[in-house]
Amino acid sequence: MPFQSRLNPHVDQARADAKEWARQMGMFDEEFLEWPQRWSEEKFDQADFPLFIALTHPDADARELDLVTAWHVALWFVDDLFLPLYRRDHDQESAAAQVDRLMLFLPLDGLPRPLSPRNPVERAFAGLWTGTAVTMSPLWRDRFISSVRRFLDGVLWELEHVDHAVTDLIEYLGARRDFGGLQFTAVLMEHAMGELGQNVLRSREFRTAVDAFVDAISLHNDIVSYDREVDEGTVANNGVEVARKALGLNRRDAAAVVNALLTARVDTLAEAPAAVPPEAAGFVKSLQEALAGSYLWHELTGRFGQETTGDLAKPRGLGTSAAYVFEGRSGAPGTLRG
Repeated sequence: MPFQSRLNPHVDQARADAKEWARQMGMFDEEFLEWPQRWSEEKFDQADFPLFIALTHPDADARELDLVTAWHVALWFVDDLFLPLYRRDHDQESAAAQVDRLMLFLPLDGLPRPLSPRNPVERAFAGLWTGTAVTMSPLWRDRFISSVRRFLDGVLWELEHVDHAVTDLIEYLGARRDFGGLQFTAVLMEHAMGELGQNVLRSREFRTAVDAFVDAISLHNDIVSYDREVDEGTVANNGVEVARKALGLNRRDAAAVVNALLTARVDTLAEAPAAVPPEAAGFVKSLQEALAGSYLWHELTGRFGQETTGDLAKPRGLGTSAAYVFEGRSGAPGTLRG
């Protein structure tokens, strides 16, 4: 990992605020006991979603950090609970209807609609969108809404393929850009930094940098989460598993293939600031920091069931960011040691 991460000094407050917000949305409610999986406050604390946002948005103020964290928590809730819920009955039609209904809570004009939310995600979208959209131009809102829709359509794709996995690695990589939700992360990063101009968004070099950021986090996640997804029965949509089956490899060699792709994407992002339009260089450097932050979060979180190499008891709060600087390990720069 050739980049360094920084920790947002508001991380502790973000933890408290995110947990209370999730509680208000009903994400820990007992009604989900009948779901195949459900969140508990203990699992929420263990995953430490606010740490991911604090490491990927180190310069956001406290209010912005809360907003970005809440949006990501809502999408994580979908990712964790949506797929098992509809997979249980193989109910693709109901899943698609739920996605369509969710999008009704994100109107382009940013104004509230007379809709009564029926579940935590609908409550989250309804509560977050008006405050988020108010500072956005119509074009920016459209990109934001499209990124959410892209993620939700990706979840539908994942639902359709979880028991009928793709065997083509290139097809998988294209789909992974959607259901991983990282396109949404990149668009939301603008909310704190300012809207990017159309000349930047049209730049092939900028789009390449964003794709490299999305791919790198997604492929890294595939390697780290492999065992967890085996246990959950969702490993069919993991890049290591797709490579294993598509190329006839054992698990170790399949992970090496994915790691090689990951390393190439990290290298592409490393070269990007010199290639993109000058006004986008700062944003791309933020993507680099966010990638390093994502790596570190994967080490520190208990979400994936692996023994963490970091110390969750490290000091947190104002002035302690240096404790979370990503320190490279032995091996070639940009490689992931698995």
